[in-house]
Amino acid sequence: MNTNLPENSNLPQKQQTSNEEVDLIVLFNYIGKGFSNLFKFIGLIFKSIFKGLIYILKPIVTYSKIILVIILISAAIGYFMDKTKPIVYSSSMLVKPYYDSKFPLINNVKYFNSLIEDGNYNDIANIFKINVEQAQKIQAIEVVQGPETETELVLEYEEFLQSTDSATASNFTYEKYLEGRDIYSSKIFEINVEALQNNIFQDLESGFNATIQNKYSQTLMDKRDKLYNIEKISINSSLDKIDSLQKVYISVLEAESKSQSRKGMTIGDGLSFEKDKSVTKEFELFNKEIDLRNQLVRLEREQLEEDVLFETVSGFQSVGNKVSKIQKKYMLILPILAFIVLYIGFALSKIIKFIKNYEG
Repeated sequence: MNTNLPENSNLPQKQQTSNEEVDLIVLFNYIGKGFSNLFKFIGLIFKSIFKGLIYILKPIVTYSKIILVIILISAAIGYFMDKTKPIVYSSSMLVKPYYDSKFPLINNVKYFNSLIEDGNYNDIANIFKINVEQAQKIQAIEVVQGPETETELVLEYEEFLQSTDSATASNFTYEKYLEGRDIYSSKIFEINVEALQNNIFQDLESGFNATIQNKYSQTLMDKRDKLYNIEKISINSSLDKIDSLQKVYISVLEAESKSQSRKGMTIGDGLSFEKDKSVTKEFELFNKEIDLRNQLVRLEREQLEEDVLFETVSGFQSVGNKVSKIQKKYMLILPILAFIVLYIGFALSKIIKFIKNYEG
């Protein structure tokens, strides 16, 4: 009986080990089934994509000859249309508007395009001071942002940060600032004109210059000039007073020099000066005079820099360039349109056929 006790004591331990092995096998089976289902799902996705591609390409392969013939015919028609359509020329000018004159410029360009679309060439001729025949040659007018360097954009961004509070500035990154800019954010604008006549563009320049002129911008410039003049009068008045005080101090210094006295002296209204103090005061007045004259020079420079409502950075060319845009080539547009129409037609026929044969 004692010999059987050790064997009976090992039975629970063996049974526990066996149960753990069974649990591991079950766990691995679940993991294996999970991976198997995952791979089946991925395979099903690729299979569906493959079937979708087959369904998309099947009409093209089935009717490839018909599609090829119609595309070639469309390309030939487009080629002859490109050869027979009139040649379009383009030219551009760069302007730098001041005092918010960019707003009437952009609005006027929109107005000009509406006149062209409506065929109001008499109004176009009156605006640009040209004859009606020339006005009929104008095809389109566009205003876009002028060229801007990365350095100019960074400086503009820094000016924006300085003009706003710290909380707003911390939330405005450089990329976010660029995304928020629009055509009105630009300082230089490019005016593009397309016409059927290659030597008409310089005749339009004076008309564009006249459209930028407006009462609102002129009023802003007049207000600025008045403020500058007031500041100049104030600075000149201060300079006159400094000049008078300098003469007084110089006379005091001359008197002290003659008397060879360091005790000081008294002049009108009980004003007293000592030699050392009078020299210091004269130096302070001299520095103040320099500062005021620098302010005066700065005001005059600013007034000269923006003394007009706009500046023409670059005018129209005497002869325009031929417009050659790929997206306007009929030889490319017609075959693409023909292919899209044919494919939609074949797809619809398949769908209709499927619906008719469908029995639930």
